[in-house]
Amino acid sequence: MAHLQAAAAQTGRTSGNGLSLAYREWNPDAPGEPLVLLHGITGSSSDWATTALHIPDRRMIALDARGHGGSDWDPSEEYAGDQHFADLAMALESLAIDRCMLAGFSMGGGVAMMAAACLPDRVSSVVVIDSYPHPQMTPGSRRIAGWVSRYAEMPGWFDPAIARSFAAQLAAGQENRLDLWPMWEALECPALVVRGAHSDVLPSPLAEEMVARQARAQLLTMPGVAHGIPYLRPRELASAIVDFAGQARS
Repeated sequence: MAHLQAAAAQTGRTSGNGLSLAYREWNPDAPGEPLVLLHGITGSSSDWATTALHIPDRRMIALDARGHGGSDWDPSEEYAGDQHFADLAMALESLAIDRCMLAGFSMGGGVAMMAAACLPDRVSSVVVIDSYPHPQMTPGSRRIAGWVSRYAEMPGWFDPAIARSFAAQLAAGQENRLDLWPMWEALECPALVVRGAHSDVLPSPLAEEMVARQARAQLLTMPGVAHGIPYLRPRELASAIVDFAGQARS
């Protein structure tokens, strides 16, 4: 049954910022605000299929980020967070999504923070899944960057330019990221931070700081899991999203 339901997702293409993005959509005729889903650095929209199984009554759209899945690769090799944000803004416009709930995992969580801060009329609430606004890599982020950098010439998952960029950054001893604290603190919509209890990508002190610095945020820690929440706890993640959506509406 799960396989059949997952296979029923519709696919399509929409406009990003100067390139074409692929997406998957579930429950296209469901009423109310859609849920827009953003994946992590090594993922694609397919990562959300199992979570989507457990949210049967809401329209959901999962985008493939530029350079990932079925989306175009950028000939200029521009894959910074601001480019992903620009793609999202264009995609929402192209898909005629006036207002939505956003959920982003890891890399997608950073993009979701930016969008929630910069597009307050379009984003009603945001779920940030094992992601953070701090301008330097955490131990888990360094580990993932090192892993990605070793796959620079392997075809399949994503544009190898992404891996080459990580390799160059690490070789230069640079661990800087976009500083998203100002955007996080500027959020005007409800926010849910979902952290894996064993995650070294979002360590507990940093998650607590996020909640301390954003009055509209709450923290949910999932026991028994590290960073890979959408893969390992899709049912629990779906339940958290549905419960939070209900709170945000009330």
